[in-house]
Amino acid sequence: MDGNKQEKEDKLSFEEKLEKTVELPALDFFKINFISFLVPLYVCLSLFLLFEYGFINLFSIPPIIHIFTLPVVFLILYYIYLIILIEFTALWARSWNKKSPPKEGVFKRVLDDVNSEEGKLMKYYHKRGFIIKYPMWLTSKSPFPWLINRTLRRISHNKIGKNVIYNDSYVGLEFTDIGDNSFFYPTSSLSSHAVNTIFGKITMIEIKIGENNTFYPGTIMGCGALSTNDVVIYPNTVLHKNWRGKPGKLYYQGSPGRPIDEEYKS
Repeated sequence: MDGNKQEKEDKLSFEEKLEKTVELPALDFFKINFISFLVPLYVCLSLFLLFEYGFINLFSIPPIIHIFTLPVVFLILYYIYLIILIEFTALWARSWNKKSPPKEGVFKRVLDDVNSEEGKLMKYYHKRGFIIKYPMWLTSKSPFPWLINRTLRRISHNKIGKNVIYNDSYVGLEFTDIGDNSFFYPTSSLSSHAVNTIFGKITMIEIKIGENNTFYPGTIMGCGALSTNDVVIYPNTVLHKNWRGKPGKLYYQGSPGRPIDEEYKS
């Protein structure tokens, strides 16, 4: 009797979990990446054919010169591909923003009711996060890494100052405000959102970083955190959600980040 009761409870528990399980629209996400990849590719292919038949053949360029010009042409076309990719995906993202404008706050992580306000917000939040990843990865691995900042500005709603350098670090995909001349070492990380529980709530609050900030390897800055100008965050430091520094203190280390004496900063 007890065994049957336990079996029914386990079955009920499994069914409840199954109801909460949400499958993301993989086909929709595949379509987004596929189209984003193809549109700039076709444009660059057209430009390459125009170069071959409208310049090389038309002016009878010698083969040896043609061979030496190809690497330069391919590099230029790669740059053009990245620019078109960024602008095309930005156009797509802006159409989603009209349907569901990005918002800061704490929201229920509704995944199975896209007709509700928070369900729609979550739907387009995931789409925005998905569509930006391909151009982010491609620009970061390209010979033109400064295009990461263009990607963050154009596709998502970020404010990136001048001479901001990401050095193989984890960027904040949205809701980041970064001052001029900030530098991020490898493995440093920004995250303007935090998932409290898998079926609970999600927090999305802007990260604000002052000018001339330096983030060393292994640092993490969470949503709602704020740093002032000229701040240095030393390795393996955690700036938790809504973190604030101390007035007049510029050097921080630890978990959570605490001020360190100036004589130890070097």
